[in-house]
Amino acid sequence: MFEKTKAFFTAIKEKLSKTSSSLSTSITEVFKKKIKIDEQLLDDLMESLILADVSYKSSERIISNFKDKIKDFETDKEIDKNLYLSLLQKEIQVMLDKDDSQIILDSQKTLVIMVSGVNGSGKTTTIGKLANIIKKEKKVMIVAGDTFRAAAIDQLKVWAKRVDVEFFHSDNKDPASVVFSSIEKSKITGSEVIIVDTAGRLGTNEDLMNELSKIEKVINKYPDVILQENLLVLDGTSGQNALSQIEKFKSNIKITGIVLTKLDSTSKAGFAISASYDYNLPIKLIGIGEGIEDLIPFDSEDFSKALLGLD
Repeated sequence: MFEKTKAFFTAIKEKLSKTSSSLSTSITEVFKKKIKIDEQLLDDLMESLILADVSYKSSERIISNFKDKIKDFETDKEIDKNLYLSLLQKEIQVMLDKDDSQIILDSQKTLVIMVSGVNGSGKTTTIGKLANIIKKEKKVMIVAGDTFRAAAIDQLKVWAKRVDVEFFHSDNKDPASVVFSSIEKSKITGSEVIIVDTAGRLGTNEDLMNELSKIEKVINKYPDVILQENLLVLDGTSGQNALSQIEKFKSNIKITGIVLTKLDSTSKAGFAISASYDYNLPIKLIGIGEGIEDLIPFDSEDFSKALLGLD
C-alpha cells in the first residue's frame, strides 16, 4: 500500500531534529564525562532517556541490554560515542520492531478501519490522509461516527470531498447505529474499505468509551465484514500523557496499532518507544506534516536513527 522512498527518512529526521539534537547531545555529554562505562554513566544515560519521555520500564530495558552489549567493546581508551550511539539505536530499533506493523488490505470481504483518539490528536486529518492512500487500491468510504460534534462531521465531509471518496453520515446520534447503516450503504456503493471516525474521548468519560465496544460488536455481526484495524491516534507532542491514553483505550477495545501525529519540532517522541514496547503495540503510521501526503509508514530503523540523530 505504501511505497517507501529515501525521502521518508529525510522527512522523519527533519521533523525530529529538535528531539534528536536534545537527546543525542545529552547522551554525547554523558559519554564525554567518562573514559569507561560505569554505573554512574549508565544512570546518566537512563536519565537522558526518561527526560526524552521514554518510560522507566523501556529505559531500564534499553540500559540493561546496552550494558550487556558493551562488554565486548570496553577498553581503557576514550569512549567511542558513535559506536555506543549505534548500539543504543539498534536496541531501540529491536524494541520498536513488530511483525504486524503494516496495514494489510488483501481481502475480498468489506474491511473496516476504526480510528480512535482524544480530541486534538489529529484523528480527523489522519482519516483523510489514510483514505487518500487506500483509495489508490480500494474503493473507500469515510464514516462520521463522531455524532457528538457537528464540527467533526463537517471536517470529515471536507476531507472526503478533497480526496474524492464516499462519505456517510446520519442524523442518528447513536454511533453504533451509524456504523450499521454505513455498512448497509457500502453494499450499495460497492465500498471495499470503511474508515470510521469515533468521538474524541477522554479516558474519564466511560459512556463514550463504551460506545467503542458497541461499534465493534456491530461490525463483528457481519460475516462478510472484517474489523481489519482498530487504530489509536496519539499526539506526538503529548509525551507521557499518551501512555495513559493507551491504557484507557486498551481497557475498552482491542487496539491493533498506533498512529503518531504532529512529529514536529515540539515533540519529544521518546514515548513512542514505550507505546510500542510497554504495551506490545505496533506503530503503523506517522504524521509528519499538514500536507495530504504527510502520512507515511512507520519504519523502526529510520525512526530510531532519527531519534538519536544518526545518518
